[in-house]
This record gives sequence, structure tokens and C-alpha cells, in this order.
Amino acid sequence: MQQDGMKQVRADLCERIDGLRAAVPFGTVAGLCDKASDLRHLAQRYQLRPIADLAWKLEGRLARGERGPAVIDMLSLMREASECGRTDAQAATAWAAAASVRLS
Repeated sequence: MQQDGMKQVRADLCERIDGLRAAVPFGTVAGLCDKASDLRHLAQRYQLRPIADLAWKLEGRLARGERGPAVIDMLSLMREASECGRTDAQAATAWAAAASVRLS
């Protein structure tokens, strides 16, 4: 994919992350999970593994009915990961570790 195309994908991801963040206080569990799933699938389609992995973790939190600071922090991490530019397995591991530390 061309550089400009990937920039657009990352911008779309950030927009969706921001939209999900805005929906957290009033969205239904099913609706929030659907939005997180859409994020995950988009990230997987473009092989953005760190974002896909974080979105998967977020889906679990949302499915359990969580809406507090841990969810907002996870969304912040996802946004940071989307802006980072790295998509390799080591980056995914590093972002997962950051989530474990930050959200414990």
C-alpha cells in the first residue's frame, strides 16, 4: 500500500477510536463491542497488529460491561499505537505490555 493510503487508514482508525471514546458513556454493550470489533477488523485487514491486538483486549473489557478509566486508557493506547507507525510482532508485544502495565 502506498504511504498516502496507509496515512488515510491510520487517520480512519483514529477517527473511529475517537468516535468509540465518545460513545463509551452512553452506548450499549453490543454497540460498543461492534465498534471495537470493526476497529479490530480494519486493523487486521491492513496488518496493523498492535492496534488489532489492543482492540481485541478492548472488546473483552467492553463485553464485561466496563466503561471506566481502563477503557478510556485502552482507547488512548490504541490511538498512540495507530500513530506510532510500527506494525511488527515486537511492536504488538510492546503495546500489549504497555496495556498490562498501564491498565493494571
